Amino acid sequence: MSYPDPVLSDGRIGLRMWREADVDCIRLASTDPRIPCGTTVPADFTPAEGLAFIHRQWRRAETGEGISQAIVEVDSDRAIGLMWVAMRPQPHVGGLGYWVVPPARGQETATAAVRLAIPWAMNALELRRLEAWVEPRNLASQRVLSRAGFQQEGRLRKFLTNDHRSSDALVFSLIPA
Repeated sequence: MSYPDPVLSDGRIGLRMWREADVDCIRLASTDPRIPCGTTVPADFTPAEGLAFIHRQWRRAETGEGISQAIVEVDSDRAIGLMWVAMRPQPHVGGLGYWVVPPARGQETATAAVRLAIPWAMNALELRRLEAWVEPRNLASQRVLSRAGFQQEGRLRKFLTNDHRSSDALVFSLIPA
């Protein structure tokens, strides 16, 4: 799998391959208990664990699992989040995941990043469907997906497991016209 070339950008927000220098973004992500709970971000951050996280992101493309990119502020090239497009087992179906570090929230950063990822993922990965699974309590993520054109399709009961507890997942999808 290949990363977008050139990198994706709207002039304010960009998506690019993770760099080891982005380790501070992983540190900030670990300060929000919700991010490590549902991802592989280390809950107990150390620089070594942060680098291991970045190296795992690189391997995802190498193994064909999907493409994980840093969400960056274009002006500073500072990583402020993650955008993940996974390949589902079903042909031509992708899964979307993302997070933004607490200091960068409330600026529609996640919505901008999702909007950047959509056309690239649909074309480059030959997707016919892009879906996201969201905990029902995660209203911010539901708003991001709705603003980016996703539609809520349904609920998968007891589908997600975080911190050894099960929760429902709301299914959002985007299908090209």
